[in-house]
Amino acid sequence: MAPGPRMRDVMSGEVHGISEEASLLAAAEAMVEHRINSLVVWPTERDEPYGILTSSDVVDALAEGLDLERAQVADLKHTPLVLVTPGVRVQDAARMMMRLNLRHLAVFNGKTIVGVVSNSDLMAAAIRNTRSHRVRAVPAP
Repeated sequence: MAPGPRMRDVMSGEVHGISEEASLLAAAEAMVEHRINSLVVWPTERDEPYGILTSSDVVDALAEGLDLERAQVADLKHTPLVLVTPGVRVQDAARMMMRLNLRHLAVFNGKTIVGVVSNSDLMAAAIRNTRSHRVRAVPAP
């Protein structure tokens, strides 16, 4: 296996979701309450996630003048939900995100989403990885 941090090392440990029928206001409240920047979107008729809603989507809705109480998550969610496994390298995930113009990936293990990774998480992992591999200069006596 190639060296470097993996998705399991950088993913959020807790996944928060929301129904596609929920209001954008409810989504914004959930993000603020949990101090997160994305919610996995669950359809009403199926029991598997299929999209993601980000704080940027809510801010864009505000800028467009949408009524957050009336607009639904289904109106702004991104689909399909792009999934990676816990063993995917951070560098490979970053390439995928760049190629697909994404800011979030869901991490799944079998049929279960076990985490979410944002571009900020990948950047933080890159910084930690770089710092841990620096050669420390020893001062001359």
